[in-house]
Amino acid sequence: MDFNRGDSIWELMLVQRPSDTHLSQSSTPGGKSPLARDDDNMLVTQAVLFAGNKAVLGILGAGVLVGAAAVKAAPHVKRGLISLRPKLSRQAEEPVDVEAPVPLTVVAEVGPEQPDAPRLRAV
Repeated sequence: MDFNRGDSIWELMLVQRPSDTHLSQSSTPGGKSPLARDDDNMLVTQAVLFAGNKAVLGILGAGVLVGAAAVKAAPHVKRGLISLRPKLSRQAEEPVDVEAPVPLTVVAEVGPEQPDAPRLRAV
């Protein structure tokens, strides 16, 4: 896929480079250079560029297949969900066996007895 835009040609490419490298920054803002560098920014090798036409066709083909499968499966999924609804509502209506709750008794802790504080008398 080539796009001729003014004095430049834009081409879709796939890039292959070693996994422990990154592409160099280009002098063009936002662009990358095909030079593969390591984490210390040392030149390791050049990246290999492949035409991206087949990749685009593969992605589009996979999208079409997934879409067709979804359209084909939708009525079956819908029928399954519709038949599941009455089963779920029946289960919700059935009484559930639950043991009677046991009442809880609260016991307050009592500390040791304190002697009464001295009382003041009015004179």
